[in-house]
Amino acid sequence: MRIGIKVAAPVAGGPLGVMRRADAQGTETNPGFRENEVVATTHDGLPAALWEFTWDGFNRTEGARHTFDLCWEQDGMLYDVWVSAPVGRAAEARGHFDAALDSFAAAGRGAAQP
Repeated sequence: MRIGIKVAAPVAGGPLGVMRRADAQGTETNPGFRENEVVATTHDGLPAALWEFTWDGFNRTEGARHTFDLCWEQDGMLYDVWVSAPVGRAAEARGHFDAALDSFAAAGRGAAQP
């Protein structure tokens, strides 16, 4: 299981634009990119985008992986939280992803980030 958090300045198109651009480049950045979808959603009442996809993974030994990636804007920043796991552990990965999002506190809110 891998988890990542990225914080950046907002960009044109907002979270949905970020995820759509990443999805459009999926075959270039993730070998074997497939079963991909970007959907508009919300996170804590804020506009967000969820990107979900499967790819071949980092190497043959590790095998195919499934990724859950949520992006949203909050307090003038763009946040991106993702979890990637072997395909056979996708349900477990979704649980970790949900827990990471539930416990995440944006900078400036007085709480530490996980």
